[in-house]
Amino acid sequence: MKSSFTLITAICFASIFWCANAWAMTLQDAKNARIVGEQPNGYLGIVVDSPEAKQLVLSVNSKRKYYYQIIANRNGLSLNNVAALAAQKAIEAAEPGHMIQTKQGEWIKK
Repeated sequence: MKSSFTLITAICFASIFWCANAWAMTLQDAKNARIVGEQPNGYLGIVVDSPEAKQLVLSVNSKRKYYYQIIANRNGLSLNNVAALAAQKAIEAAEPGHMIQTKQGEWIKK
C-alpha cells in the first residue's frame, strides 16, 4: 500500500509540474502577479478576474483533470482522490507570495 501511495504521489507531483511547464511563462507570470492560485481541490483558481485568467484557468484545469483521470484509472482511485493528493503537493510546492485558497474559500499569500 505504501509503495502504491508513493507512486501515486510521485505521478501527481510530476503531472502538476508537467502542466505548469507547458505554460511556464504565462502560468508563472499569473501566479507571480497573484492573478491565479492553487485551490484545495487540485485545480487552479482565479484570484483576480479577467478574460486572460479565465482562459488560463480553463486550459490548465482541463489538462489537469485529464491527467488526474488517467492516474485514477491506472491506480483504481477516484478522480477526487487523485485531485486531493495533487492539491496537497501543489500547495506545498507553491512559492512564497503565491496565492493559495483555504478550505473555507479565502485566498491567502503563502
